[in-house]
Amino acid sequence: MLTRTAIYEGTVRDGRDEEFFRRVRDELEPFWRRFPGVTAVRVQRLVSKDADARPIAMILEMDFPDQAALDACLTSSIRPDSHAATEAVMQLFDGRFYHLVSTARSLDVAG
Repeated sequence: MLTRTAIYEGTVRDGRDEEFFRRVRDELEPFWRRFPGVTAVRVQRLVSKDADARPIAMILEMDFPDQAALDACLTSSIRPDSHAATEAVMQLFDGRFYHLVSTARSLDVAG
């Protein structure tokens, strides 16, 4: 499994947090759920952080079974519309977003 993570580094403009996250839910999440090959989508809104942490407002994670599925997502016909909607919502945000792709393994914590 591969996870494509988008890091939204920066801050939501003063007093616009609820509007920003409402627009993420209403305008962006429908695109993210429709991407071909995606098996899970997680939208994380930060509630606290270390004092010296970079300013991260949101993290988006999308899981794909393999590289071919991720590539299909990236070349999907809905991607330009999704990107345009993201740019519109980003008018409420001071910062940038960037992507990382990772694999993971889960550790058994039962003792």
